[in-house]
Amino acid sequence: MLTTQFQQLDNYLGHFRQLWQFTPFVQDDYPWRTSYPSLADWLDEQPEQSILLWQAQPDQLINTFSAYIPGLRLADDLVPVPHQQHVSNAPFWLKAGIKGRKWQQISAFSGLITAKSQPIVEWCAGKGHLGRLLAWQDGCEVLSLEWQSELCQQGQVIAEKLELRQQFHCLDVLKQSSGHYLQRAQQVVALHACGQLHMTMLEQAVENKVQEIRLCPCCYQLIPQSEYHPLSQLAQKSELRLSRQDLRLAVQETVTAHQRERDKRQVERRYRQIFDIWQRRHLGQNQYLSIPSAPDSLFRQPPLAFCRWAARQKGLAFDGHQQLPELTQMAENRLRQVDRMELIQHMFRRHLELWLVLDRCLYLQENGYETSISTFCAREVTPRNLAIRASLKA
Repeated sequence: MLTTQFQQLDNYLGHFRQLWQFTPFVQDDYPWRTSYPSLADWLDEQPEQSILLWQAQPDQLINTFSAYIPGLRLADDLVPVPHQQHVSNAPFWLKAGIKGRKWQQISAFSGLITAKSQPIVEWCAGKGHLGRLLAWQDGCEVLSLEWQSELCQQGQVIAEKLELRQQFHCLDVLKQSSGHYLQRAQQVVALHACGQLHMTMLEQAVENKVQEIRLCPCCYQLIPQSEYHPLSQLAQKSELRLSRQDLRLAVQETVTAHQRERDKRQVERRYRQIFDIWQRRHLGQNQYLSIPSAPDSLFRQPPLAFCRWAARQKGLAFDGHQQLPELTQMAENRLRQVDRMELIQHMFRRHLELWLVLDRCLYLQENGYETSISTFCAREVTPRNLAIRASLKA
């Protein structure tokens, strides 16, 4: 079943690769304009109100654009994912200090974990919020691994105060072996473990033949290499080659950003486009020039400050202050087009995320685990709501 579903997703993403596998911010036109000219013309005519509405309601995208892109299908049609909802009856004092949406995520994910008298290893534990709930919920022994010693100390103080069987160990799982902590008669669990962290967890769990695995992966793009190296044999045979930018697309949707963060991001996008338009003119070349991360203070100043800073990063002198009104208008026009390109890309976010999750499932399956996926909470709680459940076959 998982093999068939992965192959369907792989074929689908490969067929529509032109529509999602590119970086909108560096393009000066739709890369698919000649393939889908009516879509390009129609998108250009859409008012900003419609674009904002579709950005807020991603589930409507495929219905909206299927008239211009034949063959579009919802991710759930290709890979039906069951939903398992759980609400914890934990007392108020157990969730003290945990923000509402974070507690909802922890509470829902904990429903996928049954102790069965097995010790639990909490991977990338932070302060151990999940492990604390599991220790209270099942009375089981929880070993929480976290690389930041300060978080370990804070979590241990809370666990001892609540008299829970939770012990913290400071361990950098990317640099130090975790084999000493992983044993067969255990469950290893991780909620929103990023990129290489959760891939290492799976590899270490397989190597040590850990009995049960519960994982909600996140931030697939946080890997050391520039190109993604699939875990499963089947994914390794795929013609898809995914860059870190491609992986970032899978987690681009967010429902948690505050208005201040969104406003800051919009200012940064505008300033970067102003500089990009200027540098193409100044250098006489039509190529994007990558600029490093900038201090937040620059985005609280007029664009001239950012442009001068960005130019210095590349050994240039910004001389476009007289052109700023024109450059700003051109930047706004380009951002309108970037928003439209991203809308098209976003129709493939869930498909790509499922491709990545199935790669992990197939890897576990190839190594002797019975594996399944499900959603454990609504996307309004977190868009990263896919969970992998795996049990070592007898």
